[in-house]
Amino acid sequence: MKKNNFWLVTALTAALLFIFLLISIKYSARWLTNLDTIFQKLITPEVKPTTTTYVNLIANLGSPISDLFWTGILAYYIWLKERKPINACWLVITQLTGCAVVLLIKELSQRPRPTDQIIKESGFSFPSGHTFATAILVFAILYLIVPRIQDQEIQFVISLLSSGWLILIGFTRLYLRAHFFSDVFGSVLLASCWWAIMRVCYSKFYRQIVNLAQSLTTHNSK
Repeated sequence: MKKNNFWLVTALTAALLFIFLLISIKYSARWLTNLDTIFQKLITPEVKPTTTTYVNLIANLGSPISDLFWTGILAYYIWLKERKPINACWLVITQLTGCAVVLLIKELSQRPRPTDQIIKESGFSFPSGHTFATAILVFAILYLIVPRIQDQEIQFVISLLSSGWLILIGFTRLYLRAHFFSDVFGSVLLASCWWAIMRVCYSKFYRQIVNLAQSLTTHNSK
């Protein structure tokens, strides 16, 4: 019950902040425009041809398609390790439905991408699909994999690397000018909200799903 309360509070807080950010974008709030401009100006001097090649490679590794693949690998590992297909399926569903929500919000917000993109990308800007999908993958590592590791030093290293990867993917979106800072930050908020919602759903319906699976197995065996 306490865990559910934590995830409910997390979902509500992240949702309220995300909605506030979305409204600010829709009405072109000056404070947000200034913030996005500041981050663009900070990164612009770092843009170099060689760096761009590596940054684009990293961005491709953190694309939604790549993250779906890595999520599938992680789900398969969980399946083999825990012998609980429900947990593996839940993780894949969380990633897939989350990416669908991102696409829906993109269509609702219809925010144009930055005009000076280094590598041209189509579609709308808010929120960042790369950042969202990577955040879900990182949350899966932090909450499903790390707690099962006995060595605390290894826990710390994996947590640090995972968090660093999320920050790096967010940076690539800004470096390539595919997104504004608010797109990236909004994606982290949305991912936090979606992860928390799906955790609550998992806790609420897990027993019902297990019972249904057992009843179907028993029926088929007859």
